[in-house]
Amino acid sequence: MNEDETCCGPKSSQSCCESDCCRPSSSTSIEDVVRESYGKRWASLKATKSAQTKSRASMDSAHDALLKELMPHEGMRVLDIGSGSGETVLAIAEKVGSTGKTVGIDFSSEGVKLAKENAKKRGLESIAEFRQAHAVELPFPDNSFDAVISECVVCLIQDKQKALNEKVRVLKPEGRVIMHDVVTWAPMPKAMREDKGLYCGCIGGAVSLNEYVEMMKKAGLTNIKTVDFTKSAKRMMNLNAVAQELEQRKAKSAREVVDFVRKGGIGYALLIGTKKPA
Repeated sequence: MNEDETCCGPKSSQSCCESDCCRPSSSTSIEDVVRESYGKRWASLKATKSAQTKSRASMDSAHDALLKELMPHEGMRVLDIGSGSGETVLAIAEKVGSTGKTVGIDFSSEGVKLAKENAKKRGLESIAEFRQAHAVELPFPDNSFDAVISECVVCLIQDKQKALNEKVRVLKPEGRVIMHDVVTWAPMPKAMREDKGLYCGCIGGAVSLNEYVEMMKKAGLTNIKTVDFTKSAKRMMNLNAVAQELEQRKAKSAREVVDFVRKGGIGYALLIGTKKPA
């Protein structure tokens, strides 16, 4: 997912939870709610509009920092997990050229369809590939990519350790995982964790920066580096809109969200790790 296409996007005019895309539905599981919510979001976007949303809020945004760290170049093979409409994949495809390959996976068929339309419009079908798949079961052989990236996606996955394990499995030795995501700086109230709207809004599933680092180590990554983007969190996440949405639904977690945010409980970070040599 692009950061300007999700709740974490600095260019977004509304948060995920402010729109109908993330209202809790009749789905019985959080995963179903997230898939349904983002499927509706991608289906509501026109490919022509999405293909033009390439500008970023500033050069120091987490997205730009990710691309700067990635340094895509001719012949590189890159996997984007949770690729949404495919804009990040397509931007990288232009850099890796015909000798490289960029692949995006998304768990919604609507996102994959939109991404393929965008690739066709930009004449990048031979370099950029899109598949419907789940982050915890990547459909690729071991040691397939030079880099694996994700943007505000791991917070939406319940089994984060398995997702990180899979990232490392498909990574070539000495390849890198580069991702940016929502993090917590304080224990999150239980009511927030259990609110499906907050989960698909990128908040309910967030974990601490230390937890991420430990999971990355366990997955087999070394030389782990983190960059704190918490100061940009308010710009990236319309948290007041989230609280207002919860209050409209008379959710018991509304007040806890406000208190949690005011105490500095929500942050944002870029995380980088390198796979051990073979």
